[in-house]
Amino acid sequence: MKNRKLFIQITCAILAILMILGLLSTVIGSRAYAASSTAIQAEIDDLNSQKNEIQARMNDIQAEIDSLDYEKANVLEKKEILDEKNMLAQQELDVIEDQIDIIDGLIANMQSDLDDAKAEEEFQKERWLTRVRAMEEESTLSYMQVIFNATSFSDLLTRIDLVNEVMTYDEQLEEDYIAARENVEALELQAEELYSENEENKTELEDKKAQLEADIEAATQLILEMESNIEAHEQSLAAERETQAEVEELIVAKEAELAEAKAAEEAARAAAAAAAAAAAAAAAQQNSGGDSAPVVSGGTSFVSSSGAWMMWPSYTNYITSYYGYRYLELYGYTRLHAGVDIGASYGSAIWAAAGGTVISSGYNGGYGYCVMINHGNGYTTLYGHMNSQPIVSVGQEVSMGQTIGYVGSTGNSTGPHLHFEVRSSSSGGTMDPMGFSYY
Repeated sequence: MKNRKLFIQITCAILAILMILGLLSTVIGSRAYAASSTAIQAEIDDLNSQKNEIQARMNDIQAEIDSLDYEKANVLEKKEILDEKNMLAQQELDVIEDQIDIIDGLIANMQSDLDDAKAEEEFQKERWLTRVRAMEEESTLSYMQVIFNATSFSDLLTRIDLVNEVMTYDEQLEEDYIAARENVEALELQAEELYSENEENKTELEDKKAQLEADIEAATQLILEMESNIEAHEQSLAAERETQAEVEELIVAKEAELAEAKAAEEAARAAAAAAAAAAAAAAAQQNSGGDSAPVVSGGTSFVSSSGAWMMWPSYTNYITSYYGYRYLELYGYTRLHAGVDIGASYGSAIWAAAGGTVISSGYNGGYGYCVMINHGNGYTTLYGHMNSQPIVSVGQEVSMGQTIGYVGSTGNSTGPHLHFEVRSSSSGGTMDPMGFSYY
């Protein structure tokens, strides 16, 4: 009987060793898959970062294009005004040129009048000079001699009238000459003023039109430069779109690769959970001399904190906040942190630490979306801050390693992580999860 019991113990020990070796192999494989999925996720995150950078550059380029389009519209509007002013200036110049033609005609007519006036002036001048020469030749004869030579009173009156007529004739000759000369001077001055004014108007308008044409040319060149600049920016935008499309294709491919890696990881984890359960049962049976260890709902061994068997609920063991009293920024005071916060990427899987029955599944105040599992031996575990509604429901039986939800940041959370608690009905409160042993 003793030999039979010894044989059974040796056999159980060998089986336990084999199971442990298988468990180690499965765990190593699971960790390898986890590392692979983590690396792929990192690549996806990097590609998403590149995509965001490309989108930011595209937004900047589009903003520059919009700004150039706005400036171009303003320049086009200004050019339209300049074109209209130039058209009016041309019309004004046409009127001035018509006026020039008319004034040229007037000047031509005035030239004829001027020629006549100059001829009249010359005629009157010649008459006056002829009279002056005649008077010089007859210098011995004076008006007084003509009067004193009168032979009678009637002859005297006649001679006085004659002298008066001669004097009047001489004065008229001089006045006619002066009038003719002044008429010529007035006509010449009028012609010069008309010509000068006309030339000034024409020169001023030609300068104005030349400036308008220069402004139009400058506006046209600016529009051409803007169009060239817009075209260059649109080419850059098209190149960025092509690059973004390539990055998106890589993201799709990497997400498919990540899904395959996670599926393999889930399979490895399920195998690890099954191997762990079997190894725990074998070890418990060996330690008890063949008697079975306590079993809870889900078929997982679960004993006191000195030798409890649970599976770590996340692919990472990075602890961002331990169990105990601490100052909570979200609350503004010190309070008990009743679990551990496990840093993990958004959307990563959360696994049941041990088999049991789901007693709570949904939104739970500060825990956000949360799951609680009763393991049937006085222990309950809680998983908080899931990204959305858990994928298990109240009353559902779950096994160790089964995915129950995904990491998020709902409830009182400042970033994606898993809040993991262990509760004991015997102590009436929570326990430090780091005081337990895990596969």
